[in-house]
Amino acid sequence: MRATLTDMAAAPGTPSQAPSRPWRYRRVGAVLLSPDFYVGAPLGCVIALVPTLSVSAAEPVQSVLLGVSATAAALTALVLTAVSVLVGALTPAFGRLLDQMPGGVKTLLRPYLWIVGVSACGCATALVAGLGWPLVEGSWYLRFGAVSLPLALTMWSLAGCVQVVTLTTRTLEQARRADCLEERVQYHLTGNRRSG
Repeated sequence: MRATLTDMAAAPGTPSQAPSRPWRYRRVGAVLLSPDFYVGAPLGCVIALVPTLSVSAAEPVQSVLLGVSATAAALTALVLTAVSVLVGALTPAFGRLLDQMPGGVKTLLRPYLWIVGVSACGCATALVAGLGWPLVEGSWYLRFGAVSLPLALTMWSLAGCVQVVTLTTRTLEQARRADCLEERVQYHLTGNRRSG
């Protein structure tokens, strides 16, 4: 995700020409080694220890889980808004640059799709855990499972939203640069025709 569009444009045109990459740069490796995953998911599990180890802290958890579900749904909407802004920035010049990148628009949107999927799963698991809380509140390991999974997913998606906003900003800047470069090229092409 840190590569600029200039670096991406220099990449080979077809996936068959691309050199083999270490696992950490492939889809799963890039997800597992991204800061949003290795900060957000463990943080959610650590927070889940509170209602697991304290019965008195577990009393309001049903309401908290339903609130976590709403938060995860809001994060999904936030990322979809960022995608809308990004799609609005797809100019012809930027589109030609994306066409040179292996995977094109699909590769550009992959981080957004991951975060939408993770936050939607966080929303669904928090809703199920909140509604099923009376069934699991008697057992500490069921309490931990019911609280840790939705919190881990939601914290992961929250941290991912920070990265997605940064990615959107950087991509919009690259789109602006692509447009400026195309304007300069067109200016020089038309200026050379007039002088010739």
